Amino acid sequence: MRAILIEKPGSCRLVDVPQPKPAAGELLVQIKVTALCNQHDLKVNRGGYRDNVYLEYGVPGFPGHEGAGEVVGLGAGVTGFALGDHVVMSGLGGPPLYAEFVTRRADQVAKVAKDLPLEQVAMAELFGCVHRAVRKVADYTSRSVAVFGCGAAGLAAIQLAKASGAGQVVGIDISPERRRLARELGADRVIDATETASLEVAGVDIAIECSGHKAAYAAACRTARSDVIIFGYSEGVMEVPLWPLFDHELTIHNSKWLTNDDLTAVVRLIETGRIRTAPLISRRLDFSGYAHAVAAVGRGEIIKAVMVPTA
Repeated sequence: MRAILIEKPGSCRLVDVPQPKPAAGELLVQIKVTALCNQHDLKVNRGGYRDNVYLEYGVPGFPGHEGAGEVVGLGAGVTGFALGDHVVMSGLGGPPLYAEFVTRRADQVAKVAKDLPLEQVAMAELFGCVHRAVRKVADYTSRSVAVFGCGAAGLAAIQLAKASGAGQVVGIDISPERRRLARELGADRVIDATETASLEVAGVDIAIECSGHKAAYAAACRTARSDVIIFGYSEGVMEVPLWPLFDHELTIHNSKWLTNDDLTAVVRLIETGRIRTAPLISRRLDFSGYAHAVAAVGRGEIIKAVMVPTA
């Protein structure tokens, strides 16, 4: 079977590797659609994450961790699944996903309704991670929310905050196109990221930082009056203004990963139309176009790209 192999930063190619077999408690899944993780794919291919040691250069399929497919094999003892079931996967419970077939622990996938196009749930892992972050605050009922960064994560956060009962959600980004998408997907207001001074003065209950830009961390702290959720990732040292933390007794939350409950929750929200993913898809390609898609992510041209194994 074909898989993407990143040998070192800046060097990737397609390789042929043996098709895996499911062990006890595992499913064999034929990958139908994967989605690029803008942060992870870009940093891996550029040699980022220098503060971490868990990178897996030389592992076929790495760093794919967003994808959906069809169950084509059942390991011993698996119950609750049948051949032909559609499932969505994260990076949990098995190998990386940029391959034609993968194994997955049966308790680390979520079933998907067969009438839903799989490309619409391929990015469910991202939404699941944002779901976990958003739910760090227990109650959104009628509360005001500012989302800093309207890339894929921010657009997920806007929809999940609205689905959680937020009264007003403000989307903040430097890009007019991304602000337009934020309005389309439920933001009540949008603001240019260079013009947040009046919002900082007025304040919102909850600020969700999804851009990964350090200036946005500080702006989120100046804007929130109750809680700050940090989702966007940046390496190095973060500096934030201390007076808002004391003046407003802010609680700062962060979240790294998701659980399978988060993955299942967002799949149900996508199935029922309460959140939408199709408007986020900027490009469709096959594995052979992976390097070009990563370069486009780096140029800021892509909200989300989805890939199929072969053309």
